[in-house]
Amino acid sequence: MPVTHVAGTKAFRYLDNIGKIGDIGMSFFYPYGVARGKEDIIYVANWGLEFRPCARISKIKISTQEWLMDIGHPDNGKPDEEFLWPGHLITDHEENLHVTDQANHKIVSFTKNGEFISKWGTAGSNEGEFYRPSGIALDLDGNFVIADATNHRIQTYSPQGQYISQFGTNGSGHGQLQDPWGTFVDREGNIFVADWGNSRVQKFSAAGNFISEIGHCGSGQGELNHPSAVAVDKDGDIYIADWGNNRVVVYEEDGTFLVSINGDATNLSRWAEYTVSGSPDLKKALDRVDLEPMSRLWHPSALHVGDDYKILIAEAQHQRIQIYEKEPIHQEAQFTL
Repeated sequence: MPVTHVAGTKAFRYLDNIGKIGDIGMSFFYPYGVARGKEDIIYVANWGLEFRPCARISKIKISTQEWLMDIGHPDNGKPDEEFLWPGHLITDHEENLHVTDQANHKIVSFTKNGEFISKWGTAGSNEGEFYRPSGIALDLDGNFVIADATNHRIQTYSPQGQYISQFGTNGSGHGQLQDPWGTFVDREGNIFVADWGNSRVQKFSAAGNFISEIGHCGSGQGELNHPSAVAVDKDGDIYIADWGNNRVVVYEEDGTFLVSINGDATNLSRWAEYTVSGSPDLKKALDRVDLEPMSRLWHPSALHVGDDYKILIAEAQHQRIQIYEKEPIHQEAQFTL
């Protein structure tokens, strides 16, 4: 039975999950970014390791869980297209893919069909330089809004990679940042930042002026522990990947706590079922294991909320995407007599 979390007039229903561990093809290796394409397509940025370079973007048809292709994999013989340790991933209006490469301090871009477009960025702390870029978003003008994590700031760049502006300094006061990870731009152009080191999310104007903050360090209701990503749906509800507490916390537009989603993947993904079905020994071993702990989120690293209210939650440690759906708000009809 699908699990539904109800908060007031809103409900968040578990649908399915995708994933199993692996270096290529029908698998994930520490998914650190997730983005939606048009129609039924999603893209997942897989992390690599220094001694196991397998960073790539998986292209998947979500309804059938069909793996379509790997993009940017290091085994393709084209080193200019490689990246290592992706921070986050976005798609633009043409469905081009843009991934932050923390290890190489660059932004790498591909078409939706896997064709390399560009790679840009320079390591450093001066204007227009990066040190471990992580979150990436697009503002209303199509410019990149990038969390320059180790420099504790947000920088804005043109679509061609030219520096425009920056805001933020190292600290814990309003408008200050400590190792920012995720970024998001809402429909009004406001910038949300998952302020990892300060265990909060801050909201800024398009010009970088502090507006408000959500959360403080803790594990209680509405508290956060090193948030990794943030998204805002078309109703204004705010979703935060609460990395350290292994959950996604949802707030209303004014910062009022709504609900915590802790994970409900009691079923194996189709990819995992395919693997298990081919191994009788694995099937027997699985039958002896309590899968309940495996159903819970473990280090949610990225999320995406679509206009269709589909919620995609990337789990770094469980090598999968959990999929939820927010049921639209139902209002009673009003009649004039």
